[in-house]
Amino acid sequence: MINENDPSTLSTSGRLLAYNDAIKSGLETGKKFTELMDQLIQTTDAKELLQAATALSMYTLNSDYVTFPHQYSREDFYLLFISRMLELHGEGDAVTLQSSEYQEQLSQNITALDETIMFSFSGHDSNDNGECYQEHVTGQSLFYLNLDKQMLRFNSHAFTQLFIVQYAGQIDNEAILKAVQTFINLGNYLKKDFGFSVDFNMLDSDNSEVYEFQNGTNLSESVVDKLFVAAAEEGYMLENSEHGTGALLRLKNGAIVQVYNRAQPSQSDWVLSVHDEGQRISWFDLLVEYDFLRKWYLADLAELEIKSDPLVFA
Repeated sequence: MINENDPSTLSTSGRLLAYNDAIKSGLETGKKFTELMDQLIQTTDAKELLQAATALSMYTLNSDYVTFPHQYSREDFYLLFISRMLELHGEGDAVTLQSSEYQEQLSQNITALDETIMFSFSGHDSNDNGECYQEHVTGQSLFYLNLDKQMLRFNSHAFTQLFIVQYAGQIDNEAILKAVQTFINLGNYLKKDFGFSVDFNMLDSDNSEVYEFQNGTNLSESVVDKLFVAAAEEGYMLENSEHGTGALLRLKNGAIVQVYNRAQPSQSDWVLSVHDEGQRISWFDLLVEYDFLRKWYLADLAELEIKSDPLVFA
């Protein structure tokens, strides 16, 4: 008895027809792939770009009878997506893509930085289709992006280690701020164009932002005393915080920094806030600009590090 689902029972003609149909199906899969690639490369519509990138990042190109030897990975499509997003918003020259015969995966350089500093996406530990944007040498994950869930999360630890610690003194402050602004712009475009959920973390310049310390519930008040000493050495005097227990610091650039306990008197929940009239200055900006703030922050980083999303950056 012939069973069309079992090739061993097919006649010669039936076997050839089944083989030919499988080839056609594989080629049709390839054709649909190229159509999505055309959309990714050529579209000037942000929504079409996201649709193509999301589909391609989860696309299975090979079949049992048709395989394609050279393929982009899901991580590559994420990188292509953010490059095209910047391009659509007139910032295509802010990044460059690179690949070599020795490394199939695409890499990206932020043009404001040294050309040897490269980034790419690396698979996240969970199975949620999200990807982490990592610097090649240190492996620091600057942000987590999930096209399917439409979310972007910045990682304060990575930005601190890479730009405040490692590159301090090696790359001038203006170049660092310009490079980081590229990431901030990307987040703003994703919010505006698609309604992405974006946590800018220590890069957030909104006056309503409250930065949570990694160890805010157990923070020693001596940390505020150390800030008092560091500020005094630079000619600044701390004032009492407007929010109760804590300190307020007025900087020369017009920014006001407050470190205060927002919990009940018998509890502890220390946080930090930055206010400026134009809402253009973040805590990250201040760490780049003011040496004494950077030294104070790094000296007790285990306590003072700004907390990132614990569900993404454990």
